[in-house]
Amino acid sequence: MKAKRCLTIALFFCLLAPPLAAQSKIVIAAGTPEDQALQQITNQPDLQKRNAMLEEFVQKFSSNPAAVAYGNWQLAQQAVTAGDPQKALAYGDRALAAMPNVVEILVMQVDIAQQLKDSAKVVDYAVRGAAVINARDKAPKPDGVTPEEYANHLAAQQAEMQPNYQFLEVAGYNAVTAEQDARKRLSEIEKYLEAFPSSKFSESLATLAIITLQEMKDSAGLTAFGDKMLAKNPNDIRLLTVLASAYLNDPSGAHVATAGTYARKAIDLQKKQAPDAMDHKLAGAAHSVLGRVLLQESKFPAAATELKAATTLLQDSPEDLAGALYYLGFAYAKMERAADAIGALTQAGNIQGPYQQPAQELLAKIKAARSRK
Repeated sequence: MKAKRCLTIALFFCLLAPPLAAQSKIVIAAGTPEDQALQQITNQPDLQKRNAMLEEFVQKFSSNPAAVAYGNWQLAQQAVTAGDPQKALAYGDRALAAMPNVVEILVMQVDIAQQLKDSAKVVDYAVRGAAVINARDKAPKPDGVTPEEYANHLAAQQAEMQPNYQFLEVAGYNAVTAEQDARKRLSEIEKYLEAFPSSKFSESLATLAIITLQEMKDSAGLTAFGDKMLAKNPNDIRLLTVLASAYLNDPSGAHVATAGTYARKAIDLQKKQAPDAMDHKLAGAAHSVLGRVLLQESKFPAAATELKAATTLLQDSPEDLAGALYYLGFAYAKMERAADAIGALTQAGNIQGPYQQPAQELLAKIKAARSRK
């Protein structure tokens, strides 16, 4: 295992005081038969013999969860060294079956699952590890421990676990984004967001979930997910904008009004921010969505105003700019402002992407109509 991932093989040969949090530690009491057997195993220089002794150790002390967990953990390490990650993963699972809450073993399993490119298992182990670490704050304060001592212990434990937590957070995120199956990806996103509620990747994964639901054409799922996320973050500008766009593009057409509501709220929230804090692309996208909603409502002057605002904010995002210009040209055409429509559509037609051909086709129609007059 790589040192930077903070996977530390540790065996405690002393009885510890009752744990102050949910995380388990492997404890083998000094002087016990398990302790004596492990010392013999450690002193065995031959690797094959040592592995055979570990297998015997696990069988002999099968009623002792700590012994089973430690023996299989060591066997997993040896299998990794021997270049057999599949076998290592199986040993690790046996260790976790005996003691499910040992974070170091869960971290090891994530590392092995990454080698096997098994994204589902990476997410599973990462989520389980996060649950163990997060549970430390929920453990009741033991008798005889002062509130200050308990707070200091939790702070120290948090600092100790932070590298492992960060590794699990990043590994889980990378696994989710690598998942090709839409349904599996959505399930993994939901598990991840539950396990890492304050993750720096929450926004991007919420966006990915929305895109995934669009890909699956799951309108009901999109609505349920959107409602759940907004209940937690009602003023999340990015979430509001992404949902507004998703609802507008929903094939069912059932959420156009909601798209407009969310876009308006995102625009209002953007206006309350300091000018230098504004995300111009995000603001432009919200104006663009609102403009398209107004187009569908045949409110062409209002639509043109929103789409014009979008074009000024999307200069650094060519594809989004092309979309705003295309719909702006459409709005101008409906208002019989042919010259303005030609200007907007000409710009859109010069930008490579999905709007280039539609813009050129609409531009040709407007020019042909003008030539017949």
